[in-house]
Amino acid sequence: MQNQERTYNTAQILLHWAIAALIIFNYFVSEGMGRAFRQHLDDSTAGYNLVASLHVYVGLAIIALVLLRIIVRFASKKTKTAATNLLDRASRIVHEILYSLMFLVPVFGATAWYLGIHIMGDVHEIAMNIMMTLVLLHAAAALFHQYVLKDGTLLKMLGQK
Repeated sequence: MQNQERTYNTAQILLHWAIAALIIFNYFVSEGMGRAFRQHLDDSTAGYNLVASLHVYVGLAIIALVLLRIIVRFASKKTKTAATNLLDRASRIVHEILYSLMFLVPVFGATAWYLGIHIMGDVHEIAMNIMMTLVLLHAAAALFHQYVLKDGTLLKMLGQK
């Protein structure tokens, strides 16, 4: 990758892993959210069980942390190098789509939940599945960098390099 010399500051590392943990948590506690959402649409006081409440509030936390992460990303001093090969370009595109989906997926969910727009629940679910596919691709790429290219990219995001 072109920007191998780049290191991540503590805020970037903490935000990366906090957002990743919250997204994974919400993905695994999403079972039953369709039923909770339908109950919620029928009567706004229904559908509020512990899991549904956690899912909704964790989603709101993700929105806030992603906004903070974007601010930190732009505020961090880094030099952008031109993507010179296909893998670098693909990496940049995937990262930009991931940033967009990390923000939009919970926004779609919040729009469905708080504004009662049923179709946004479907959009939320589809976008989440797309995002999780990209998250798996992102994780595979990190492992590829660590164990095949041996360039230390993963260690940088673990704060070890």
